[in-house]
Amino acid sequence: MKLIKQILTVVVLILLFLVLYQNYDNLQHAFSFKLSLYFIGWYTSKLPVWLIILIAFACGYAVASVSGLLQRISSRRKIKQLEQKLRGADTAVATVQEPEKTKKMDTVSQTDDTTRNTPR
Repeated sequence: MKLIKQILTVVVLILLFLVLYQNYDNLQHAFSFKLSLYFIGWYTSKLPVWLIILIAFACGYAVASVSGLLQRISSRRKIKQLEQKLRGADTAVATVQEPEKTKKMDTVSQTDDTTRNTPR
């Protein structure tokens, strides 16, 4: 399985390299973004396409990381709540089972007393 993953990684990297090599001129083309509102105007300097793609990838990675972190925090919180419920249920079951054990012990001790008192 490890070998398959390594081969797949190499194939993907080769394909990525080929796409970048064949589209080098298109990726070097520069764009400028403009935002014109009534009260404010904003524009960027010219950015190459590869930089725009890199910025979009970084933004997506950051959003996914924050989302994963928030999900992990909520999962930990839920696990703690469920563990507390489980502990509460265990103590409730233990308190219910405790009188049953003492009843069983009483009946066992009574039978022991009767067997001891009987002559052999």
